Amino acid sequence: MPLSILIPAMFGTAHLPKLIAACKQLAPLEIIVISKRALELGSGVRIVLTEAVENLFSWRREAAKHARGNVLLFLGEEQIDSLSGLQRFLFPIIYGNAQVVLPQQDFRNRRLTKPRPIHSFSLLINNLFGRSDLREASLLDTPHAMTREALSKIGVEQLAQPTQAHKRAVMSGLSISAQAFGTGTEERMFLPQLHGSLLKELSLYEKLVIAEHLDLVSCLPFRGGLSDGGRRRDIAENVSGKNSSMTVTQIGKWPLRRTTLYGAKTVSAIIPARNEAATIQQVIREVLRLDPAEIIVVVNGSVDQTAQLARECGVTTVEFPHALGVDTGRAIGASLSKGDILLFVDADMIMPVHDLYPFVLACEGGVDVALNDVSVFLNQPYADNVFVACRQALNLALNRKDLGIGSMVTVPFALRREAVAPLGWPILLCPPKAQAAYAQAGVKMELVHQVNSFTFNRIRPEKHFASAGMPPAVEQIAGDHVEALQFLAKGR
Repeated sequence: MPLSILIPAMFGTAHLPKLIAACKQLAPLEIIVISKRALELGSGVRIVLTEAVENLFSWRREAAKHARGNVLLFLGEEQIDSLSGLQRFLFPIIYGNAQVVLPQQDFRNRRLTKPRPIHSFSLLINNLFGRSDLREASLLDTPHAMTREALSKIGVEQLAQPTQAHKRAVMSGLSISAQAFGTGTEERMFLPQLHGSLLKELSLYEKLVIAEHLDLVSCLPFRGGLSDGGRRRDIAENVSGKNSSMTVTQIGKWPLRRTTLYGAKTVSAIIPARNEAATIQQVIREVLRLDPAEIIVVVNGSVDQTAQLARECGVTTVEFPHALGVDTGRAIGASLSKGDILLFVDADMIMPVHDLYPFVLACEGGVDVALNDVSVFLNQPYADNVFVACRQALNLALNRKDLGIGSMVTVPFALRREAVAPLGWPILLCPPKAQAAYAQAGVKMELVHQVNSFTFNRIRPEKHFASAGMPPAVEQIAGDHVEALQFLAKGR
């Protein structure tokens, strides 16, 4: 099968002799090197000079315009690939089992290499397109290969925008294979222009990949067409409105109690609850030990004694006969609160007071958004789990690499009213979007404590499991993060 091998020389040329030597052993129809300046690479190599390379990826478009082979193999300019590695990589396409081959890290070697946080975007996108089997494999990465037929469906011009090309490849029904490639021990070029950065910084490569994905999600339907979790956004917005007629049941002398524990500041604890009679009083007892000014329990759609048990504890209760959907209770509780610091907990998670206090303490000390750092409780967080990868992707898009997978999706978290109230409480309906809005507003957002909320979380089969596709809870959270990314894309 006539093979065209396409190689860029945008950032360096020292790798080319070794790479070309390996490529020649594949007996290709041609080897094309895309460069902005003249090069001497010996016989059998065609140098294509171009100035039409406006970004890191557009060389692929220019190379494909000149390729004559029935199979196109795109290589990168940082990894010096071996002959055996290239041969194994091309097997699916040579033997007719695939029209597109993408690189994927070998499971056997995953522990030898550190996961690349930027791959969290590809993992999320593949799940959105119903191709979770591809994991983080994407046309963003090299090497990748495609047949001439696949190229015609993707479009040569589209190759300059690899996330859009990836979408076309998946949506066109092409046969796509993710082929294990690399052990992490290959010889690599040092390209500081692309990958140089400090621990908390984004490299140029990461910035370009993020821009590609923001362009892609901006073209998707709202939330990527994923479930909203049944949120009653209209009710939350009505409660937050200036002319709201919402009545709040307050029992006893509890609301707006004063304490000296936080200086002159007051604390409001907000607890959404639905059918949590088994745990609500224990949750409230732990929160009471913080000596908050008020506790607001937003009971919605319950058919058990949740509301009555909450009232017996003397707290503020807000009752709705129907379910409000995820996170709506938080937005309503925040709208009705009066404290300087807002602490959010869930009614089904009995968390000890010593795991709640650090979040309030952080806000009392000047942190505006105090988040739970759950990374220590998860293994390889952004490698295979879309639930976690979307958190990583959002923080990268916010240029907050230091937050890792910290998220307002996970309780407990706390907010400082003075910093976040100007953005309105309805934004809490979608926690990742709120996190994005707060970050854009320049508030002080930090990871302040580590609580294993996964252990506390009650398993709900109807939400956490699915016979096919994403479970409902994961689909809703993925949709939340797409909504947040679309919010960022719109504001660019």
